[in-house]
Amino acid sequence: MKLHLKIIGVELFDTLSREIDSLHAAFPKLSQQNEPIEYEITHLTDNIKPEHLLSYPDLPSVLLIDAEDPTFIEKIQVMERREMTFLKDPPFVPIVLSPVVLIFRSYAALADSADFPDFVSDWICMPFAIPDLVRRVVSSLRRKNILKTKLRFGSLTLLPESKLISYQGKTVHLTPSEYALGELFLNQMGSVIPMKDLVTLFKSTGKSTEGSNIRVTIFQLRLKLEMLTKSQFTLASVYKQGYCLKQKARPVSELTTSRSIGYHGVATRVVAEQN
Repeated sequence: MKLHLKIIGVELFDTLSREIDSLHAAFPKLSQQNEPIEYEITHLTDNIKPEHLLSYPDLPSVLLIDAEDPTFIEKIQVMERREMTFLKDPPFVPIVLSPVVLIFRSYAALADSADFPDFVSDWICMPFAIPDLVRRVVSSLRRKNILKTKLRFGSLTLLPESKLISYQGKTVHLTPSEYALGELFLNQMGSVIPMKDLVTLFKSTGKSTEGSNIRVTIFQLRLKLEMLTKSQFTLASVYKQGYCLKQKARPVSELTTSRSIGYHGVATRVVAEQN
Protein backbone atom coordinates (compact mmCIF):
# COMPACT_ATOMS: atom_id res chain seq x y z
CA MET A 1 0.00 0.00 0.00
CA LYS A 2 1.15 3.52 -0.74
CA LEU A 3 0.30 6.51 1.47
CA HIS A 4 0.35 10.16 0.47
CA LEU A 5 1.81 12.50 3.09
CA LYS A 6 0.71 16.05 2.32
CA ILE A 7 2.95 18.55 4.10
CA ILE A 8 1.92 22.12 4.92
CA GLY A 9 4.85 24.27 6.08
CA VAL A 10 8.26 24.79 4.46
CA GLU A 11 10.37 23.93 7.54
CA LEU A 12 8.34 20.79 8.23
CA PHE A 13 8.70 19.66 4.61
CA ASP A 14 12.46 20.28 4.72
CA THR A 15 12.74 18.33 7.98
CA LEU A 16 10.89 15.31 6.64
CA SER A 17 12.72 15.45 3.31
CA ARG A 18 16.01 15.06 5.18
CA GLU A 19 14.60 11.99 6.94
CA ILE A 20 13.56 10.02 3.85
CA ASP A 21 15.53 6.90 4.82
CA SER A 22 14.25 7.03 8.40
CA LEU A 23 10.67 7.41 7.19
CA HIS A 24 11.01 4.42 4.90
CA ALA A 25 12.42 2.25 7.68
CA ALA A 26 9.82 3.36 10.24
CA PHE A 27 6.63 2.48 8.36
CA PRO A 28 5.29 -0.82 9.68
CA LYS A 29 3.72 -3.60 7.67
CA LEU A 30 -0.01 -4.10 7.77
CA SER A 31 -0.26 -6.97 10.20
CA GLN A 32 -3.10 -8.92 8.62
CA GLN A 33 -1.55 -9.11 5.17
CA ASN A 34 2.11 -8.49 6.08
CA GLU A 35 1.87 -5.81 3.40
CA PRO A 36 4.59 -3.14 3.17
CA ILE A 37 3.52 0.50 3.47
CA GLU A 38 5.21 2.88 1.06
CA TYR A 39 4.68 6.62 0.84
CA GLU A 40 5.12 9.74 -1.19
CA ILE A 41 5.40 13.27 0.20
CA THR A 42 4.09 16.49 -1.32
CA HIS A 43 4.62 20.07 -0.19
CA LEU A 44 1.33 22.00 -0.48
CA THR A 45 2.87 25.41 0.38
CA ASP A 46 0.07 27.75 1.50
CA ASN A 47 -2.11 27.19 -1.57
CA ILE A 48 -4.48 24.73 0.06
CA LYS A 49 -7.35 23.51 -2.12
CA PRO A 50 -10.43 21.46 -1.18
CA GLU A 51 -9.15 18.41 -3.07
CA HIS A 52 -6.09 18.34 -0.81
CA LEU A 53 -8.37 17.35 2.07
CA LEU A 54 -9.60 14.17 0.40
CA SER A 55 -8.31 10.64 0.82
CA TYR A 56 -8.93 8.08 -1.91
CA PRO A 57 -9.20 4.27 -1.54
CA ASP A 58 -6.24 3.56 -3.84
CA LEU A 59 -4.04 6.31 -2.33
CA PRO A 60 -4.98 7.15 1.28
CA SER A 61 -3.48 10.38 2.57
CA VAL A 62 -2.66 12.27 5.76
CA LEU A 63 -2.19 16.04 6.19
CA LEU A 64 0.83 16.99 8.32
CA ILE A 65 0.56 20.67 9.28
CA ASP A 66 3.12 23.00 10.83
CA ALA A 67 0.99 24.45 13.65
CA GLU A 68 3.17 27.57 13.89
CA ASP A 69 0.80 29.42 11.53
CA PRO A 70 -2.83 29.13 12.73
CA THR A 71 -4.16 30.42 9.40
CA PHE A 72 -3.53 26.99 7.86
CA ILE A 73 -5.90 25.41 10.37
CA GLU A 74 -8.49 28.15 9.84
CA LYS A 75 -8.45 27.63 6.06
CA ILE A 76 -8.88 23.89 6.45
CA GLN A 77 -11.69 24.37 8.94
CA VAL A 78 -13.67 26.41 6.38
CA MET A 79 -13.01 23.96 3.54
CA GLU A 80 -13.72 20.95 5.75
CA ARG A 81 -17.29 22.11 6.40
CA ARG A 82 -17.87 22.56 2.67
CA GLU A 83 -16.36 19.19 1.74
CA MET A 84 -18.39 17.35 4.38
CA THR A 85 -21.57 18.64 2.74
CA PHE A 86 -20.31 17.42 -0.63
CA LEU A 87 -19.37 13.96 0.67
CA LYS A 88 -22.82 13.38 2.13
CA ASP A 89 -24.44 13.92 -1.27
CA PRO A 90 -24.20 11.47 -2.93
CA PRO A 91 -23.50 9.08 -0.04
CA PHE A 92 -21.77 6.42 -2.17
CA VAL A 93 -18.75 8.53 -3.18
CA PRO A 94 -15.77 6.32 -2.15
CA ILE A 95 -13.66 9.17 -0.70
CA VAL A 96 -13.27 10.55 2.81
CA LEU A 97 -11.52 13.45 4.50
CA SER A 98 -7.85 12.84 5.23
CA PRO A 99 -6.74 12.71 8.88
CA VAL A 100 -4.88 15.82 10.08
CA VAL A 101 -1.79 15.66 12.34
CA LEU A 102 -0.53 18.95 13.81
CA ILE A 103 3.22 19.44 14.30
CA PHE A 104 4.17 21.93 17.05
CA ARG A 105 7.66 23.39 17.19
CA SER A 106 7.77 23.31 21.00
CA TYR A 107 5.77 22.19 24.02
CA ALA A 108 5.30 25.87 24.89
CA ALA A 109 3.59 26.44 21.52
CA LEU A 110 1.33 23.46 22.21
CA ALA A 111 0.41 24.83 25.64
CA ASP A 112 -0.47 28.24 24.16
CA SER A 113 -2.58 26.87 21.31
CA ALA A 114 -6.36 27.13 21.20
CA ASP A 115 -8.66 24.14 21.31
CA PHE A 116 -8.23 21.88 18.29
CA PRO A 117 -11.01 21.59 15.70
CA ASP A 118 -12.74 18.21 15.47
CA PHE A 119 -10.97 17.30 12.25
CA VAL A 120 -7.57 17.13 14.00
CA SER A 121 -6.68 13.46 14.50
CA ASP A 122 -3.41 13.79 16.44
CA TRP A 123 -0.49 16.08 17.28
CA ILE A 124 3.20 15.89 18.13
CA CYS A 125 5.94 18.31 19.26
CA MET A 126 9.40 18.94 17.83
CA PRO A 127 11.92 17.47 18.19
CA PHE A 128 10.22 14.16 17.52
CA ALA A 129 11.41 10.67 16.67
CA ILE A 130 10.45 9.63 13.15
CA PRO A 131 9.00 6.27 14.32
CA ASP A 132 6.74 8.18 16.73
CA LEU A 133 5.42 10.40 13.93
CA VAL A 134 4.92 7.42 11.62
CA ARG A 135 2.94 5.50 14.23
CA ARG A 136 0.70 8.52 14.77
CA VAL A 137 0.11 8.74 11.01
CA VAL A 138 -0.83 5.06 10.76
CA SER A 139 -2.98 5.21 13.91
CA SER A 140 -4.90 8.23 12.59
CA LEU A 141 -5.66 6.32 9.38
CA ARG A 142 -6.86 3.31 11.35
CA ARG A 143 -9.08 5.42 13.62
CA LYS A 144 -10.83 6.85 10.57
CA ASN A 145 -11.13 3.34 9.14
CA ILE A 146 -9.11 4.34 6.07
CA LEU A 147 -6.53 1.57 6.42
CA LYS A 148 -8.72 -1.42 5.68
CA THR A 149 -8.36 -5.11 5.05
CA LYS A 150 -7.69 -5.88 1.42
CA LEU A 151 -8.16 -9.15 -0.42
CA ARG A 152 -5.68 -9.44 -3.27
CA PHE A 153 -6.12 -11.70 -6.26
CA GLY A 154 -3.27 -10.95 -8.63
CA SER A 155 -3.91 -7.52 -10.14
CA LEU A 156 -7.43 -7.26 -8.68
CA THR A 157 -8.07 -6.09 -5.11
CA LEU A 158 -11.28 -6.23 -3.07
CA LEU A 159 -11.92 -3.83 -0.16
CA PRO A 160 -14.57 -5.53 2.01
CA GLU A 161 -15.63 -2.57 4.16
CA SER A 162 -16.21 -0.16 1.29
CA LYS A 163 -17.36 -2.82 -1.22
CA LEU A 164 -14.83 -1.63 -3.80
CA ILE A 165 -12.91 -3.56 -6.43
CA SER A 166 -9.61 -2.04 -7.56
CA TYR A 167 -7.47 -2.54 -10.67
CA GLN A 168 -4.33 -0.58 -11.57
CA GLY A 169 -5.23 2.35 -9.31
CA LYS A 170 -8.87 2.59 -10.40
CA THR A 171 -11.84 1.51 -8.31
CA VAL A 172 -15.49 0.62 -8.85
CA HIS A 173 -18.19 0.38 -6.18
CA LEU A 174 -20.07 -2.94 -5.97
CA THR A 175 -23.46 -3.71 -4.48
CA PRO A 176 -23.45 -6.26 -1.61
CA SER A 177 -24.65 -8.99 -4.01
CA GLU A 178 -22.04 -8.08 -6.63
CA TYR A 179 -19.32 -8.04 -3.98
CA ALA A 180 -20.30 -11.52 -2.67
CA LEU A 181 -20.23 -12.85 -6.23
CA GLY A 182 -16.91 -11.15 -6.94
CA GLU A 183 -15.26 -12.71 -3.91
CA LEU A 184 -16.59 -16.16 -4.86
CA PHE A 185 -15.34 -15.92 -8.45
CA LEU A 186 -11.98 -14.43 -7.50
CA ASN A 187 -11.35 -17.20 -4.97
CA GLN A 188 -11.91 -19.72 -7.77
CA MET A 189 -10.64 -17.83 -10.79
CA GLY A 190 -10.56 -20.02 -13.88
CA SER A 191 -12.95 -22.56 -12.38
CA VAL A 192 -16.57 -23.00 -13.41
CA ILE A 193 -18.98 -22.07 -10.61
CA PRO A 194 -22.14 -24.19 -11.01
CA MET A 195 -25.55 -22.57 -10.71
CA LYS A 196 -26.34 -24.52 -7.54
CA ASP A 197 -23.37 -22.86 -5.79
CA LEU A 198 -24.61 -19.44 -6.87
CA VAL A 199 -28.08 -20.24 -5.54
CA THR A 200 -26.51 -21.29 -2.21
CA LEU A 201 -24.55 -18.01 -2.07
CA PHE A 202 -27.63 -15.87 -2.70
CA LYS A 203 -29.64 -17.85 -0.16
CA SER A 204 -26.95 -17.37 2.50
CA THR A 205 -27.01 -13.59 1.97
CA GLY A 206 -30.81 -13.37 2.09
CA LYS A 207 -31.17 -12.44 -1.58
CA SER A 208 -33.71 -13.81 -4.03
CA THR A 209 -32.54 -17.10 -5.54
CA GLU A 210 -34.60 -16.67 -8.70
CA GLY A 211 -32.51 -17.43 -11.75
CA SER A 212 -33.31 -14.08 -13.30
CA ASN A 213 -32.04 -12.20 -10.21
CA ILE A 214 -28.76 -14.13 -10.23
CA ARG A 215 -28.26 -13.59 -13.96
CA VAL A 216 -28.94 -9.85 -13.67
CA THR A 217 -26.39 -9.54 -10.84
CA ILE A 218 -23.82 -11.49 -12.84
CA PHE A 219 -24.47 -9.25 -15.85
CA GLN A 220 -23.95 -6.12 -13.73
CA LEU A 221 -20.74 -7.50 -12.20
CA ARG A 222 -19.45 -8.52 -15.65
CA LEU A 223 -20.14 -5.02 -16.98
CA LYS A 224 -18.29 -3.35 -14.10
CA LEU A 225 -15.33 -5.76 -14.36
CA GLU A 226 -14.95 -5.21 -18.09
CA MET A 227 -15.21 -1.43 -17.73
CA LEU A 228 -12.71 -1.37 -14.85
CA THR A 229 -10.16 -3.70 -16.45
CA LYS A 230 -10.77 -2.76 -20.10
CA SER A 231 -12.00 -6.32 -20.69
CA GLN A 232 -8.87 -7.93 -19.21
CA PHE A 233 -11.27 -9.82 -16.93
CA THR A 234 -14.74 -11.08 -17.76
CA LEU A 235 -17.41 -13.45 -16.47
CA ALA A 236 -18.09 -16.11 -19.10
CA SER A 237 -21.17 -18.30 -19.30
CA VAL A 238 -20.34 -22.01 -19.69
CA TYR A 239 -23.19 -23.85 -21.42
CA LYS A 240 -25.24 -25.96 -19.01
CA GLN A 241 -22.53 -25.72 -16.34
CA GLY A 242 -22.39 -22.24 -14.81
CA TYR A 243 -20.11 -19.21 -14.94
CA CYS A 244 -16.36 -18.68 -14.93
CA LEU A 245 -14.13 -15.67 -14.24
CA LYS A 246 -11.54 -15.51 -17.00
CA GLN A 247 -8.50 -13.34 -17.53
CA LYS A 248 -7.45 -12.32 -21.02
CA ALA A 249 -4.11 -13.77 -22.08
CA ARG A 250 -1.29 -11.29 -21.55
CA PRO A 251 1.87 -10.67 -23.57
CA VAL A 252 4.93 -12.78 -22.72
CA SER A 253 6.76 -9.64 -21.54
CA GLU A 254 4.14 -9.18 -18.79
CA LEU A 255 4.15 -12.82 -17.77
CA THR A 256 7.90 -12.83 -17.17
CA THR A 257 7.64 -9.97 -14.66
CA SER A 258 4.45 -10.99 -12.89
CA ARG A 259 4.67 -12.15 -9.30
CA SER A 260 1.09 -13.22 -8.88
CA ILE A 261 0.10 -15.50 -11.78
CA GLY A 262 -1.50 -18.88 -11.14
CA TYR A 263 -1.01 -21.92 -13.34
CA HIS A 264 -3.40 -23.88 -15.60
CA GLY A 265 -6.02 -21.14 -15.32
CA VAL A 266 -6.25 -21.19 -11.51
CA ALA A 267 -5.33 -17.94 -9.78
CA THR A 268 -3.07 -17.90 -6.76
CA ARG A 269 -4.26 -15.65 -3.93
CA VAL A 270 -1.30 -13.55 -2.87
CA VAL A 271 -0.30 -10.47 -0.96
CA ALA A 272 1.72 -8.25 -3.27
CA GLU A 273 3.20 -4.82 -3.01
CA GLN A 274 1.02 -2.10 -4.56
CA ASN A 275 3.05 0.18 -6.77
